[in-house]
Amino acid sequence: MENMTDYQYAWMMYLIGAVGCSLAAWLLFRRAGRAWTHFIVITVMVLLFTPYAIDPETMTMAPAIYTLVFGYFEGGFVAIKPVIKLMLGLWAGALVLSLLYQLLTRANARPAVRHESSAGYRQSGRDDEYAESAYYANRKLTREERIARDELLHEEPIRAIR
Repeated sequence: MENMTDYQYAWMMYLIGAVGCSLAAWLLFRRAGRAWTHFIVITVMVLLFTPYAIDPETMTMAPAIYTLVFGYFEGGFVAIKPVIKLMLGLWAGALVLSLLYQLLTRANARPAVRHESSAGYRQSGRDDEYAESAYYANRKLTREERIARDELLHEEPIRAIR
């Protein structure tokens, strides 16, 4: 690690900041829904993590977003056209992969399950087997534990048998 140059230190610090920004985007938008979260996080990651060769002979790389901004100031739209093509291509490819991932894992995403004593849960028209499996899927209770729990949570008070 002694031979790290200023260039490598700059990239290391930039990547740490970019990971932090990506994590912040995920934390801010994770409640917006799965598709919107993927869309926002992918957009942020493409903007921050796309490198671009500022000197193709020495392969000196810089973040594409910086090349985009400073290239526009220097040469206008014509100068940044290759950077835009690269970023749009990566963005579109990442969105397609995200869509495929979401479609393939759609069955694993469970809807939020309401408590069985709520009126909407009882009137939802689901059959008892599906409702019970959905409610207890995350709890890992045995059959006896479920029966005891249902007795305790039943709306009518439990009466002793004399």
